[in-house]
Amino acid sequence: MEKVSILMLLLWSFFCADVCRAQQISGRVVSAADSSGLAATVAVKGKGIMVRATANGNFVLAFVKGDTLVFSATGFLKTEIVPPAQLQQELLVALRPYRTELNEVVVSTGYQQVRRSRSPGSFVQVDQALLNRSVGTNVIDRLEHVVAGLAFNKVGSSRISIRGQSTIFGNAEPLVVVDNFPYEGNLSDINPNDVESITVLKDASAASIWGARAGNGVIVITSKKGEANKLPQISFQSNATLTERPDLYARSQLASMEYIAIEQRLFQEGFYESARLSGYLPLTPAVQLLYRKKEDPASAAEVDAALSRLASVDVRGELERYYYRTALAQQYALSISGGGKMDSYYVSAGYDANREALVGGAFRRATFTANHNMQLLSGRLEINTGLNYTDNLTTRNSSLSVLQSNSTATGQLFPYAELAGPDGRPLALERNYSSELLARSEAAGLLDWRYVPLDELGRSGEQTVSRSLRANAGLKYRVIKGINITTLYQFQDMATTVQLENDADSYLARDLVNRFSRVENGGLVRPVPLGGVLDRQQQQLEGHLFRAQADLSRTIADRHQLTGFAGYEIRSARTKGNASRLYGYDSEHAQNGMVDYVTLTNPMFYDSGIRSAIPFLDRTSMVTDRYLSYYGNVAFSYAGTLTASLSARMDKSNLFGVKTNQNGVPLWSAGLAWNLSREKFYGLGWLPELKLRASFGYNGSVNKSVSAVTTASFTGYTVGQPYATIINPPNPQLRWERIRIVNFGLDFALRGNRLSGSIEHYIKQGMDLIGDAAYAPSSGVLLFRGNLANTKGSGSEVSLRSVNLEGTLKWGTSLIFSHQRETVQDYESEATVARQVQSGLFLPRSGRPLYALYSYRWAGLDPADGSPRGLLNGQPSVDYPVLLNQATLDEIVYHGPVRPAAQGSLINNLDYGNFSLSFNLVYRFGHYFRKNSVVYGNTYGLSSGHGDYRLRWQYPGDEQKTFVPSVPSLANGNRDIFYRYSEVLVDRADNVRLQDVRIAYSPKNASLKKYGLDSLQLYVLATNLGTLWKATRFDVDPENQDGRFARTLSFGLRMGFN
Repeated sequence: MEKVSILMLLLWSFFCADVCRAQQISGRVVSAADSSGLAATVAVKGKGIMVRATANGNFVLAFVKGDTLVFSATGFLKTEIVPPAQLQQELLVALRPYRTELNEVVVSTGYQQVRRSRSPGSFVQVDQALLNRSVGTNVIDRLEHVVAGLAFNKVGSSRISIRGQSTIFGNAEPLVVVDNFPYEGNLSDINPNDVESITVLKDASAASIWGARAGNGVIVITSKKGEANKLPQISFQSNATLTERPDLYARSQLASMEYIAIEQRLFQEGFYESARLSGYLPLTPAVQLLYRKKEDPASAAEVDAALSRLASVDVRGELERYYYRTALAQQYALSISGGGKMDSYYVSAGYDANREALVGGAFRRATFTANHNMQLLSGRLEINTGLNYTDNLTTRNSSLSVLQSNSTATGQLFPYAELAGPDGRPLALERNYSSELLARSEAAGLLDWRYVPLDELGRSGEQTVSRSLRANAGLKYRVIKGINITTLYQFQDMATTVQLENDADSYLARDLVNRFSRVENGGLVRPVPLGGVLDRQQQQLEGHLFRAQADLSRTIADRHQLTGFAGYEIRSARTKGNASRLYGYDSEHAQNGMVDYVTLTNPMFYDSGIRSAIPFLDRTSMVTDRYLSYYGNVAFSYAGTLTASLSARMDKSNLFGVKTNQNGVPLWSAGLAWNLSREKFYGLGWLPELKLRASFGYNGSVNKSVSAVTTASFTGYTVGQPYATIINPPNPQLRWERIRIVNFGLDFALRGNRLSGSIEHYIKQGMDLIGDAAYAPSSGVLLFRGNLANTKGSGSEVSLRSVNLEGTLKWGTSLIFSHQRETVQDYESEATVARQVQSGLFLPRSGRPLYALYSYRWAGLDPADGSPRGLLNGQPSVDYPVLLNQATLDEIVYHGPVRPAAQGSLINNLDYGNFSLSFNLVYRFGHYFRKNSVVYGNTYGLSSGHGDYRLRWQYPGDEQKTFVPSVPSLANGNRDIFYRYSEVLVDRADNVRLQDVRIAYSPKNASLKKYGLDSLQLYVLATNLGTLWKATRFDVDPENQDGRFARTLSFGLRMGFN
């Protein structure tokens, strides 16, 4: 006890001695750029003592003479100061912004951290400020309109693309990398609030290190991490977004009166006779009334009154009332981060709850993230661990899509359908079967076969449950100064289950039971058991990735800097899937009935002459992908002025042939950067930053739909006997697609950063792309798919930032502009003229864009009968078979691309006191669209239901004021096709929109401290505010012909405290 007392006394004496020597120091930390206060961390070096400055930068700290104070703040250079022994006034410390020179930021490529000022690569980094300017569940959506060259496509298989598309049948999506690893999961699993920054790699020098997966560009997502020597910081973010319900009246469609008038004409011509004679096909209420009037002339007045009433009904009102609502998306995120002397941590939890516009639709997401960094052996050994878990639940109501495909003569829902009576009671509609058949089925003892749309709202639903787990660990060991060895490992496990359940009372379940039912020997036989129907699809992905890498960073004689790394990685991903259907399903007891799938000739109750097998949906699949890669990069910089870099990578995969893997597929790049403004001879004071960049190299692309060996699919359900279909003939020479990229760039900044930015030009060439070619007919394979095609593209990008006003009112502007041109160079399987025009928008043709618009030449309407006319031998003609099938390439019209050739945005930011205002104008130019219009078919326009019907030619002279053809006296499919794909319906899609307006309030005074807050921001964001200008002469939105984009209004807050 005595020894303990002496020890405590000694410790107390040391403490008292230190306290006696301690002094109080007060001061303020400000930004050197604008003298605004900074909530910086002030620490006593080597003692673990630290305080946090207020939002205005004020701090008070106890220190001892000779102590070194360390000042740090996010986005600013760390500064160390030894205060004088006798400080007469408050200490004022000015921290320099980290970006004190052009592009002086560090970006991540997924393999290394690169100082952009010395890199020849084309990078764009989106920081937290820009990411947080918008809201949304999906982090990638926040990149729209803020990155030059990154496009969100309205047309095509790829939702997003970087600098166009350089593949034809391959995966056109960019590679997404999350915390150094390729991301295989659903992007909606990533919580945007956990993201520190996003870097877009666009050229070969930046992206080629990712080799065969970088041909479409790379998006690198870096998660938030903690900071060492930092007090715990707690951050909370929340926002709610309201999205207006869809405007169903914005779409051009036939009015009920017009619809019934056409039905009357069809009735008079006997169009519905075959349906009525069938005994089971349904008829619309108007047609039933017309038959009643025909069979009972005395009811004419009553029928006319009923038809007049139906003509005043508009089902869109009931659809909006019962099926649509205002959507609401809520997002919450809570995180804590900090660190001690030798470790740092970041832990967060997020929750999203979205109510979709369609009744019954919802999305729920819960996320958890934990990142930890620890240093051992005096900082020589660094251990990093990360864990991310996401749990998603999506529900969807499919009853509306069933309703809109109502099986009447036109196959669509008629506009005067009534879903509920005056008292709100749900009403039945005839679907698939007539009322006569329903009466007969009821007499036979079948289930109630009526279709009541509103009752279906709660009887069927689709549910998607997905869970994603990512765990990674890394070791980094400093062998000697400038040489590190790093090993990384990631485990990824994702499971998705899609379940569509139709309960026993649902129309689908009742229809299946009744359809296969039959009466035998006075009894009822039901091959499909009573109960619900459960469709289930499951998919699971398990991935492993290991990487070993050596890093070098040495400075020689203060002027020469050598950096580089080399390594290898092994990646394996196995995807398993299965699908099944259970009949007679009882969800309460988890039981189902037995079904006879063998009998292929079950008679249908509604027509015993029609026979069918019970639908069989079971299937299984498994795919294993394995990759082995070797890679390396070296860069040499001289005096910060000249930098040369070289990257190389070799990929191998089990997807490709033996010869390809034996030889390997080397992909490489080289780049050169020259920082002119750092040269001694440079003397342009008004342009203090000027840098030139150039790079050249090859990236790759993967197409998993082909294989080097013969592949086939096997089935036996359709005909009762097993048979095989060849999917891919043998192709041992199959190899990676390659994309060659040349890039030139210029970065600059005027004095005081009044104007800064970059200008780039690139040339891309797709080589060895997967394409189609004719195959020997005797083989049984129609097309051979292999490395047969090439593409070429080029473009320019401009990114500008300006400081327009400084002082009390601050005004800054950001402009991005990108222009691209891409064409198919070589393609062996050229399509026919008719297919080029009618196939849609995706059609490879040499010398043209991959997504292009073609049309038949237009020669106006025939003055005699209003028929559409084309040009045949230079003369107007209505010989449609010849116009469609014998036209040459020179006789069709090529309009241009359907994707914008030029696009960008203009963001203005204004700050005044605690308030800020930001608004974004977006523009798209140089593309075309085809307007939707009426297609008459054999129903005089009922099937399409388009409102252009009312603009049709009706009398001689109408051809002077309309281009919509007359209703033909006889159905003529070729006539419809010619009009539908004629040039008269094509126009420019150029447009300018006010994308969003954001208003924020961010108090910057000490009053927050009394509430325990360190920072606070309240904001309002409105999006999709309207089209300011469009080039088209048509009264439609070229980006959304079915109406207009729903406007949204978001409210949010961000707060931080420690």
